[in-house]
Amino acid sequence: MNANELIQHLSDHQVVSKIIDLPANEVEEWHAHPWHQVLFPTSGLLQSNIESKSIIVPHNGMLFIPANTLHKSVSVTKTQFLAVYLNPQSPVNYGDNPKSCLVTPFLKELIVFLVEHGLDNHTEQMTTSLLCVLRDQIAIAEHYEIPLLLPSDRRLMAIFVELNQQPDLALTLAEWAVKVGASSRTLSRLCAKEFNQSFAMWRQNIRLVLSLQLLEKNISIQNIALELGYQSDSAYIHAFKGLFTQTPSQYRKKYLLV
Repeated sequence: MNANELIQHLSDHQVVSKIIDLPANEVEEWHAHPWHQVLFPTSGLLQSNIESKSIIVPHNGMLFIPANTLHKSVSVTKTQFLAVYLNPQSPVNYGDNPKSCLVTPFLKELIVFLVEHGLDNHTEQMTTSLLCVLRDQIAIAEHYEIPLLLPSDRRLMAIFVELNQQPDLALTLAEWAVKVGASSRTLSRLCAKEFNQSFAMWRQNIRLVLSLQLLEKNISIQNIALELGYQSDSAYIHAFKGLFTQTPSQYRKKYLLV
């Protein structure tokens, strides 16, 4: 049963949910739901479009999509996400503005509880109260901006697929150019056009976003740096802080359960 059929079937509920598994590079084409949606990857990575805006949703981030808003998602890697649908006729006012935000351990547990247990198994007042907590947690959650990763050009996509599987690949721009059948100048021009950044910065952002999944595991910062292809943990920490405005250890402590 797809999401809109589920919503129609349970239209008297305040909240319904489902777990969705996507293989890498799976595309969920443009669609909308009559209810608000909370989209939360528990593993993997999504690149989503909400109308004209594109957003990266990591496994410790979430996206709030207002009811009847057109959106589209692509799984950057093999991804599982929790989809929570919130009835706009509920006593809880969720607002009409999309939001991408980082998920604290408390907010994660609340979303997981919604999916695993369902709040409509309880009294309507308890359901309303807990959904108010959800709304408030989303409202105070920190917004984030992660640069886009997925290219539309087939040559850049070939590079992305390899880096996604082996982020420590140390090929130079010239070596990548030979490998994918393009000139170095062409690859540089394509990165500037698609991402408004250099090839080196795009490659670094791929590594840094992939590192978010490694940070949830019991792996030292030094070993994560080496796995990503950095020459030292200090180089990785410096690059991570440049994108996420905090060190990997601070990020791990604040947002990840390890």
